[in-house]
Amino acid sequence: MPVSTDDYVAVSDLLGNYCWKVDEGDADEWIKLWTEDGTFAGATPEPLVGPDQLKIIVALSNQSNGKMRHMMGNLHCCYGETEDTILARFYNFVTDWTDGGSFKVLAVCNAIIVRIGEDWKVKRNDARLLAD
Repeated sequence: MPVSTDDYVAVSDLLGNYCWKVDEGDADEWIKLWTEDGTFAGATPEPLVGPDQLKIIVALSNQSNGKMRHMMGNLHCCYGETEDTILARFYNFVTDWTDGGSFKVLAVCNAIIVRIGEDWKVKRNDARLLAD
């Protein structure tokens, strides 16, 4: 069954917010976009699980002194086992503007997004890096 327009827009907004928060170095607000057991795999040798480990991603992004930017695109969503789980596939194009702008990496992301009450949260993001 196709994802409803409301759910698609909510997930798109969540992922846009995800990019803004990490780029602005707002670790506390970025962590709020995740479930308590949220997992990010692919950007570090081992998956990062839970709030304390996930903050490593924001710290890595901050190595560019606030000049790294993520741009999410080509979002495709489908429901998982229930309408409270969405499988979101998207590209995350990452640039670094420290020295006038350069390509950093293109990540092919497969995320599991879950509905918790009225909110959508990232449960897992598996990123396959095409260049770094």
